Amino acid sequence: MSDDTSYFKIGSFVLVGLGLIIFALLVFGSSKLFQPIVYVETYFEESIQGISEGTPVKYRGLQIGYIKKIAFTNEIYEDHKDADIKMYNRSIYVRIAITSKLFTRLSGDEVRQFLSKEVAQGLRVKLVAQGLTGISYLELDYVYPIPPLHPITWSARDFYIPSVTSTLTRLSENAQYIMNELKDVNFKKIFQDFNLLTVSLNQAASKTDKSLSQINNPLAITMQNFKVISNNLRTLSEQLKLNPSSMVFGSPPPPLDPSKL
Repeated sequence: MSDDTSYFKIGSFVLVGLGLIIFALLVFGSSKLFQPIVYVETYFEESIQGISEGTPVKYRGLQIGYIKKIAFTNEIYEDHKDADIKMYNRSIYVRIAITSKLFTRLSGDEVRQFLSKEVAQGLRVKLVAQGLTGISYLELDYVYPIPPLHPITWSARDFYIPSVTSTLTRLSENAQYIMNELKDVNFKKIFQDFNLLTVSLNQAASKTDKSLSQINNPLAITMQNFKVISNNLRTLSEQLKLNPSSMVFGSPPPPLDPSKL
């Protein structure tokens, strides 16, 4: 009888404990379990390094939801022969769960009307990096000038909000473009032409300086200034020979001090 009583107490304790755990989950998690959610989707044609499922989504800096799902677009929408091949095969599908009352208080039709109007006014999804940590988040914000819409050739399951290239990607592309353009610049020929110009100016200044050395009038002063400018141009040419990058990027950086590393 004592053993049966002990088993009964242990079983009762376990059941009560499980009941309390389930009750706590229902109480503290009911707000999320029964929370209305609005789903939207977008597609990225750039690297989405730094985000994952669960990453926050913000609207003009205020968090309104999170990333629900990330996958390749052709995994979500299969067998679309008429799809835009480039976007269909290369883009990344991102499904966003919006929990903000700004959206969830509206009906399905009202949400579509609201988002359609905002997209027409420049609302886009973009990837935003958080400092130098490598972590990013998604932000819904307005882009000006309003970029053209990139229509999709398949039927989106949720409302589609177009994305724009992130600031970091644009900076990288612009830097690469500048470097490609600089490779085509013939700096050697520029320096040669610059030297010829300074030599010609010096010769002209020397010839006129002799004839005007005895003349004390404004023309003589002008020619003296002309000679000074010619000498300055020659000095600049010599500096460009030693440091060609200063023409584009300014003065070279100071040398590193090993004691301060």
